[in-house]
Amino acid sequence: MSNPSQTNPESFFCKFPRKWEDPKSFISRHMFKLCCLIFTWRGDLHWLHNLLKEGNTWEELHRQYLTQLNQVSIVQGLVLTTAAVFISSNPPLRADVNYTSHASYACLAESLVFSLFGLLFQLRISAAGFLFQDRSAAEIIIERRWRIFWHLLGLAVPIVIFGVSVVLLLIAIVLTGFASDSDSVKLYLSITFAFLSACHLVSILGSPFYHHLSNLFIRILRNASGH
Repeated sequence: MSNPSQTNPESFFCKFPRKWEDPKSFISRHMFKLCCLIFTWRGDLHWLHNLLKEGNTWEELHRQYLTQLNQVSIVQGLVLTTAAVFISSNPPLRADVNYTSHASYACLAESLVFSLFGLLFQLRISAAGFLFQDRSAAEIIIERRWRIFWHLLGLAVPIVIFGVSVVLLLIAIVLTGFASDSDSVKLYLSITFAFLSACHLVSILGSPFYHHLSNLFIRILRNASGH
């Protein structure tokens, strides 16, 4: 008896799964389209099907995801260490940079908590990644319409937690800087964040994600206008 994970890759997703079609009921259909938009930036799952049916794409995408997740774990550890150092130390110039104020300390503490749990989630996903990247796991996931969304949500949770921890750390830095009694600190902080924001904007404008998002909104506007 052959192992499902050793089946011919060309037979995988060769036919669009019937359970991936839009639901018939009004509420379920709109919930389904909303989930498609959130997780795939498309109105249905045909794009995901066309992507996954090519060769060993399912295994390769999960392999790349686990590699990137390991890199995120390294950065998550740096965020955890940074928040822990700020929390456990006293500011050398309390009048100029006081990160022990209530608002800053609360953001640092929350960043520490999210970083800790983010590392735990990343460890769990990395440990279980070798299971759900197999072809046999994919065949189980596509049996039901909503399983693919739960699977994608599970993959997104560690990244979301990482993003929250970084944002909280940045908010703590901003609150600390603008609560300072020194005008020089406020000026340096404003210039630094303006420069970093400009660099981040340039990197986004040159990314494929921005171009895909731009094309998506143009297509939505054209459909809405009837062109």
